[in-house]
Amino acid sequence: MGWKNTLNEVLRNHYKMSAQGGKAVSYATQASRREVLEKGFSDLRKLSYKLENVKGFKERHIMALAKFWEEKKLSASTIQNRISIFRIFSEWIGKAGMIKASEVYVKNIENIKRHYVAQTDKTWSGKNISLEDKLNQIQALDRYVALQLELQRAFGLRMKEAALLKPHMADKQNYLAVNWGTKGGRPRCVQIQTDYQQDVLARAKSILTSQHSSMVPNNYTAKQWKDHYYYICRQVGIDRKHGITSHGLRHERLNEIYAEITGNSSPIKQTDSNISIDNDLDKIASQEIAETAGHSRASISSAYVGK
Repeated sequence: MGWKNTLNEVLRNHYKMSAQGGKAVSYATQASRREVLEKGFSDLRKLSYKLENVKGFKERHIMALAKFWEEKKLSASTIQNRISIFRIFSEWIGKAGMIKASEVYVKNIENIKRHYVAQTDKTWSGKNISLEDKLNQIQALDRYVALQLELQRAFGLRMKEAALLKPHMADKQNYLAVNWGTKGGRPRCVQIQTDYQQDVLARAKSILTSQHSSMVPNNYTAKQWKDHYYYICRQVGIDRKHGITSHGLRHERLNEIYAEITGNSSPIKQTDSNISIDNDLDKIASQEIAETAGHSRASISSAYVGK
């Protein structure tokens, strides 16, 4: 029957259900689960674990995967998320409790510790990288990718949000309606405050043939575009190997908001520990950053600007 067929059978019966067995999860969560499981079982075959039926999945398999992910230096959140999805999967196949806490399966526990306060400056400016210089290279390869990077920089968007954004429909003059590709399916409004934001939005609209079009070209599926987008980024050195990611442009905008509101650099960018920041302005900045980023808690802002 083959592992792909047996995986599809399990997914058909379970993957819409929440971990608690309540209401159905979002389509984004369903797709994420499928992607992680398919990639995981494919990786197992590369590691010489040739399961023909995914119901034969055992703890030694998650041990092998976790070691593989750790050696590939995947982020703590990525490793934890993948182990969590396989934990849910083990429940689906009647093996609840088989997969233990994530720290059991890694060599260095620091590799799965998620830091909710920024430990390093992830902005491009913090690494002395010029977006303008990179854009000159990228525009020669793909203008859609170039504009999506600018949308991330201008509005603090995630990659997926920038790709699925429908600029004509999102432009509400005073704010940008971010309704597509959001995390958890939560829409939000991002204020349009600068000339740069207006310019980027105008240029994004200008390359689209329809007012209902997203930033994904018509000849690509969303998955194909994601692969293409990151391929183009890698061509010009935008990847973890070179120390910068497109997500760093989201950090750039959120740190910029902090400076605009408080009049000071964000904690992660400060070189003078004696600088005093007004507590009320700090709270206002934190709330604005959280809302712009699409988070419900103001405290999450520290993941971008430090504390």
